[in-house]
Order: sequence, then C-alpha cells, then structure tokens
Amino acid sequence: MDIPPTETTGRSIVVKLFRRHSIETESAGSIADAIATVKAAADLDEAKILQDDEVVYHSERNGPIEDWERAWEREKRRLSAEESAWDCPHGVEHCYEDDRCIDCQIDRAAGTTPAESSAERGE
Repeated sequence: MDIPPTETTGRSIVVKLFRRHSIETESAGSIADAIATVKAAADLDEAKILQDDEVVYHSERNGPIEDWERAWEREKRRLSAEESAWDCPHGVEHCYEDDRCIDCQIDRAAGTTPAESSAERGE
C-alpha cells in the first residue's frame, strides 16, 4: 500500500550525501523524507538538504540531523500555532483549530460548536 506524504510542497527538495570519494544526490518528497534519507545513510562525511537550491540543513553548520530535526519540528509547530485562525468560544488561550481544548472537543462531539461550519458537520 502506497501511503501519500503528509507534507508536500511545490518546491524541489534534494539531499546531498558526501562520502570520501563520492557524492550522492537524491530527490525527496518532503523535508521529513529528506531527514529520513540523511538518518538512513551510513559512513557520511557531510550531508546537505536543499530546498529550491537553497541549503536548509548542512551537517557541518547545523550539527547532528536529530538536533536539527527537533528544531525544525518546534518551528513547524510554532508557525502552525501562529497561523491558526481558530477563535475558541470558551476563551481558552491555547486552543487551536487542529488541537482544540477539552470544552471545544465536547462541543464538537455534541455538534454544538458555534463556530463550526455546516460543511464540517457534514450538512
């Protein structure tokens, strides 16, 4: 079964793996795929992840891929939280459209969320 990527962009993402006597270049469908490629590679001298020919990760500058991956995940969550357009009807500060507070979850399950559109309710 082929599972579609959870993150897609209109951009090209390339991974460059530098070894003592060779350079491998692989295309990736997402940053997460690129991270997995770097993690799976063995005997690397250096690795780079490029997005539209711009280096977003360089092992010499950014350190271990696991550290960079955690920073990337935190930034992705931060941007998601800032861009959330959800306005909690209960006034809960940390209630987001994709991570609602318990009161909003109860309202949603009961079908009584005032801000919920008829399309979300399946009408």
